[in-house]
Amino acid sequence: MELSSKLVVRDLVEVLAQKGVKHVVISPGSRNAPLTLSFNRHPNFTCYSIVDERCAAFFALGIAQQTKVPVVICCTSGSAALNYSPAIAEAYYQKIPLLILTADRPKEWIDQMDGQTIRQSNVYSNYIKGSFDFPVEIHNEDDRWYVQRMANEAIELTQFPESGPVHVNLPFREPLYEIKDYSNEDFPKLFETTKTLLELPESQVVDLKQQWQSYNRILIITGLLHPNEALNSVLNDISNQNNVAILTETTSNVFGKYFNRSIDRVIVGIEGEEEDYVPDLLVTLGGPVVSKKVKSFLRENKPAAHWHINASNDSVDTYQSLTRIIPLSPEKILKFLAGFEVQSNYRDKWLEKDSSLQNVYNEFVQEVEFCDLKVFETVLNQIPKESHLQLANSTVVRYSNLFDQPSQNKLRCFSNRGTSGIDGTLSTAVGAALSTNEPTTVITGDLSFFYDSNALWIAPFPQNLKIILINNKGGSIFRIIDGPSGIEELEPFLEAKHNLNAEYIAKTFGLNYGFCDNQADLISSLEDIYISNLDKSSLLEISTENELNPEILKRYFRLLKNV
Repeated sequence: MELSSKLVVRDLVEVLAQKGVKHVVISPGSRNAPLTLSFNRHPNFTCYSIVDERCAAFFALGIAQQTKVPVVICCTSGSAALNYSPAIAEAYYQKIPLLILTADRPKEWIDQMDGQTIRQSNVYSNYIKGSFDFPVEIHNEDDRWYVQRMANEAIELTQFPESGPVHVNLPFREPLYEIKDYSNEDFPKLFETTKTLLELPESQVVDLKQQWQSYNRILIITGLLHPNEALNSVLNDISNQNNVAILTETTSNVFGKYFNRSIDRVIVGIEGEEEDYVPDLLVTLGGPVVSKKVKSFLRENKPAAHWHINASNDSVDTYQSLTRIIPLSPEKILKFLAGFEVQSNYRDKWLEKDSSLQNVYNEFVQEVEFCDLKVFETVLNQIPKESHLQLANSTVVRYSNLFDQPSQNKLRCFSNRGTSGIDGTLSTAVGAALSTNEPTTVITGDLSFFYDSNALWIAPFPQNLKIILINNKGGSIFRIIDGPSGIEELEPFLEAKHNLNAEYIAKTFGLNYGFCDNQADLISSLEDIYISNLDKSSLLEISTENELNPEILKRYFRLLKNV
C-alpha cells in the first residue's frame, strides 16, 4: 500500500485505520498533503473534500453526532486551523468525538514571517480534551514508539472516559508529496481502553431511595439528549408515580404519556400560581435547556434539593440550587427509583394545567394570521414519522418547544446547543443526513441559512435532506426578547435586516426549490417535498412578516396567562 513517505504520517494513519475510524474530512491545502495522500489512498477511509474549513468541521460533527464514532478533520497550516474553532467548541460541549489534524510548519519557522505560519500548538486549549504535538520526523525506534503511543492516546481520548474533540498538530518539512510502498512493513503498535461499568455502592443506592421517597414533589427536567431507548423506558416507568412531574424539550428526544413537552407554554400558564408548582426535589438530566422561562422560574423559586445526574461528572448548577452530583448514566440511577407509591397530586397538577393550555393553543392557532407560529405548527405536523430533525438556534429551536409533538411521530431531534451559535447549522445537517438513510429535515432561520450557505457546496450532497428556510428578513429574536425592540440600532445592528431570498442559491446548487407566503401554498409545498420529491434534496423558503411574528407570539403568551 502506497502512502506518504513520512513515517510519522504512515503510523498515525494506520493506527486510526486499525482503531475503526472511517470518515475523514479534508480541506484542500499543500502543507497537509502528506495526510491527504495517505488517507485518500488507504482503503479503510471514506474521504470528503470541503474547501471551507468551518463547514468541514461542522459537517464532520454531523457525521460523528449520528455514528458516535470519531471523525477526522484535516487542514493545512495557518488560518485554516482557526476556522475549525466554532465546531470544535460545539463538539466539546456536546461531547462529540472529533480528531483534529492540523498540518504545521516546523517549529523553527514560527513567527519568522514565512507563509501560513501561526502559533498552532494547543491553539484550541479551552475546548479540547487533549492536544498532541508530533515530531517533524522519526529518527530512531524511541521516536517511533513515541509517535505510535501518542496516536493511540489521541484516538482513545476522543471517546474515553467520555467523548469529545482532540487536537493533533503535525509539523512537516518539504518535500510534501513523496509516497512510499509500505506493503512489507509491520503494523504500528496498538493499545485499547477497556470500558468499565461504574456502579454506585449499595449503601448509596439505599440512601438515594430513602431520600427519593421523602419528597412529595419531584420535578425532572431533561435538556439536550440524543435518542436513548433505555432512558426513555425508565422515565416512562417513573412517570407513573403521581409525585413526579417531567418537563421535556424537543431536543430531549424522550416521549411519554405523562410528560410535559411544552415547557414555555406551561411555565407562562402557571404565572401567579408558582407556589403550587415549586418542587421539593429537582432532578436534571442531559445537556443545556433552551427555555429561559423555566430557568427563571426555578431560580426565583428554588427547590429544597437539586440532583444533577450525568455520566460526565460536570458541576452544572444552572438553577443555582445544586445539592448533589451523581456521575452515572441517568438510566442506571433512575431504574432504582421507579415504582414507589407516594400520595401526591403533583404530576396531575402539571398535566391538567398543560391540557387546559393546549386547548387554548388549538383555538388560537386556528384563527391566527400566517406567521412563524402557524408555520412551525404546520411543518412539524407534516414531517414524516421517525425521521431526523435538525434545528437551528435562535428563534427556531425556541419555537419548536412550543409544541407537544405526538409520541408516535418519534422525531429524532438534534440542535447545536453546546454553544448555541447560528453558524454551522446546515453543515451539521448535511453531515448528519449523509450518515443515515432516514429522511432528514433541517429547519433554519434566514440569518443561519445565509451565514452557512457554503454547506450547499458540500459533495456528495445528501438527497434525503430537506431544508425548511423561514425567511422573515432578519433576526426576529431581537423583536421578541426584552430590551432591543424599539431602539434605533435594532434593524441594522441587531436584527440585521435584509431583502435576500434563496431562489438562485438553490438553483446554483441543484436543489428542488419551493416558495410560499401563505397557509394554502405552505401545505401544497410540504406535500411537494415530502411526497412528490421525497427522494430529492429540496429547499422550501417560507416568507413571513418580521414585525407581525413577535406581536402574535406576545399575544399568545398574554392569552396563556389568563387561563
